[in-house]
Amino acid sequence: MLPDSKTIPMTEGLTMTSAGTVMGTVDTKGYDFAAIDVIAGTGDAASTAVTTLRMCESDDTSSLTAYTDGDAVTAFVGAAATSTSAGFVLPALSSSKQNVYRFNVDLRGRKRYIGVNFAPEKQTVGVAMIAHLARAETGPPMATAATSADGARVIVSG
Repeated sequence: MLPDSKTIPMTEGLTMTSAGTVMGTVDTKGYDFAAIDVIAGTGDAASTAVTTLRMCESDDTSSLTAYTDGDAVTAFVGAAATSTSAGFVLPALSSSKQNVYRFNVDLRGRKRYIGVNFAPEKQTVGVAMIAHLARAETGPPMATAATSADGARVIVSG
């Protein structure tokens, strides 16, 4: 039997020395809700832009090995403006505080594997992705906070 909830590191402790993409995946089998946190260190003061923040899904892990893989989940895709292919506007990295981007995901009706892609335009020190999974009996692990809260850059629910 699965525990009512569990926390899984998708990636942790990565240091980006130049622009690049971090990809994390999680197996959600048996769980109904996920709160996925992308936690990044301070951004490069010369450019705090985020070029990619995207969630995708797949029925197998072999199709979640690169940042363009899997089926994009529109509500959890960031871009310069919302559209039919993007659900939220990409927020900038803070150059003076830690950065937290949270996806509150209802997994019911989703594919088994969830992937998250994160890419800042310039370097950031330390990137971790953590998935907090819960079953329906315990309810969603969907803590909310204002995006102006210290360190919180965006919270997307769906």
